[in-house]
Amino acid sequence: MNSSNLAFHEDQNGQSLYYSDLPIRSQILRDKYRFYGRKIIFYLYLAYFITAIELFPILLTNLTFWAWLVHTLYWETDLANSKHNIFIKILHPLSFVLSFVVMITSIILLIILNPEFIANRAQLEGHSIVFAWCLNILIHWIPPIMLVFDLILHKEHIRKRHRIFLSRRNNLKTWIKDGVKVFWCVVSPMILVAAWFGAGFTIQGVYGVTNYNLSYLIPSMCAVDMIVAFFFIWVVRKKPDSYIRLNS
Repeated sequence: MNSSNLAFHEDQNGQSLYYSDLPIRSQILRDKYRFYGRKIIFYLYLAYFITAIELFPILLTNLTFWAWLVHTLYWETDLANSKHNIFIKILHPLSFVLSFVVMITSIILLIILNPEFIANRAQLEGHSIVFAWCLNILIHWIPPIMLVFDLILHKEHIRKRHRIFLSRRNNLKTWIKDGVKVFWCVVSPMILVAAWFGAGFTIQGVYGVTNYNLSYLIPSMCAVDMIVAFFFIWVVRKKPDSYIRLNS
């Protein structure tokens, strides 16, 4: 094995003790490229948010743009930096779960229940239907897709940041911490949705959609929230650390 690709601990005599997951050069380079990639995404999200709000201030009443702001703040975090732990623990589950709640709700409201909505909105705002569809996909569908790829590419860093164990061997203190994290993951998206409704906004008033019923829309949002939240927890749950001893 090429010594330049081997990461190991050494004792004071220079003897290798055990192999560990210390970052090797290629891993450091990958993390560097991914860090700059996330920065580019952050600035693109921020640029779109500022531009859209400047052109159409009414969008601040839109739940989708509340979610977009959460996504923007999450992309600013550095997953390889332990100093960002608290921000990642707060923003990441909220952003991930909320993105799917928004996407599925938009499909129910704007495609299934109101199939002519996008065409009518395009005509009202002077856009082509193709442009209106592209905008709809951008703000509703792209965020969850990108967050899934982010989860795949940075899974190990994300696990280290969240530190959710859910193991029978954990003590009571760890179980309490894990419980708080799980609770936040499940509840935080619906807190934001409740805050949006609590601010006096309505689906009809903001989106102009009338063909819906909150008696089934809210439960469907809660169902999506719980399914995605528990999937997220299952993925980011930290696996036990392991190493291979090379000598005794």
